[in-house]
Amino acid sequence: MHMANELLSVQVAAGTLTIAVAGLGLICRKVKHIITSDRLALMGILGAFIFAAQMVNFQLPAMPGTSGHMVGAVLLAIILGPQAGAIVISSVVVIQCLIFQDGGLLALGCNIINMALVPSYLGYFLYRAVTAGRLSSLKIYIGAMLACVSAIEAGAILVPVQAALSGVLAVPFSTFLITMLGVHFLVGFVEGLITVAVLGYLQQVKPDIVANRLPGKVRLSGKAVLVSLAVFTFIIGAGLSLLASDKPDGLEWSYAERPDQPDFKAFVFNDDSTIAAVDDFHSKYSPLPDYSIRPSEAGETTGDEVSSHAGWTSFAGVVGSLITMAAIWATAWLLRKKQPAKA
Repeated sequence: MHMANELLSVQVAAGTLTIAVAGLGLICRKVKHIITSDRLALMGILGAFIFAAQMVNFQLPAMPGTSGHMVGAVLLAIILGPQAGAIVISSVVVIQCLIFQDGGLLALGCNIINMALVPSYLGYFLYRAVTAGRLSSLKIYIGAMLACVSAIEAGAILVPVQAALSGVLAVPFSTFLITMLGVHFLVGFVEGLITVAVLGYLQQVKPDIVANRLPGKVRLSGKAVLVSLAVFTFIIGAGLSLLASDKPDGLEWSYAERPDQPDFKAFVFNDDSTIAAVDDFHSKYSPLPDYSIRPSEAGETTGDEVSSHAGWTSFAGVVGSLITMAAIWATAWLLRKKQPAKA
């Protein structure tokens, strides 16, 4: 659900970036009190895992022309808490934008709000509301599923709102909104299944690694769980990313491109020269645009060139995961409150 620049005006882009920076600033002031050495390591590994998982677009059920990908904000919020989770998923979104041109440069503020801040807090509090009282596996799974669907739908609502405020909609607001809600309900449902699977794994091996401990017996050490998550990350980034659907994701299908509908007309129109200039700059200077190598300075590709770059997709998955992990570790290390030296 990474927004492109064409969905926004410069004014809305600047305003949402200001809100995102202010929100992250407030979170950073709170999160430093809860980042321990163990949490710091887990934040980095989970950030890499989510980066890799987002590379795997899955075909949506009952919609063969489109695909979706996991966001991961709810999973991170459940495991780490909403503050640390928001920091991690925001870091993922920033790395994706700056290095891989995934999401517009001017849309970075919107993507942080829609994919990180709102889903982290909304999803966490819905999950906690459902799992209040005596905790059980059924409560955990229902809560996680409800939180994922609701959080994804909340982000899906914000996209048409931001586009409408930008004055770029070429169709009624309600048309775009209903389309986004319908498509992203399916995305949220699949994300819920993935989230339940990961929580089920942690419940079986180390339930106390989750911020609000899950019921279950500890069977692996913390280091062993981190190693297992790192292995999963490598498998997803280097291998499963090659199996990702080439269909447009839910957002692109909703407003820009429908291969299954040749006569489809885009829902937005934006002829702002600043937007075009930023897009051109971004495509020229992002190191690995679209998780592959740039064959020319203009970022142009041919079918043969793209098909020969599967190895670069694996490379991008592994290197991107490592960069994300390093960036999160560095950020968390700088943010965490220094503990007083022991006598």
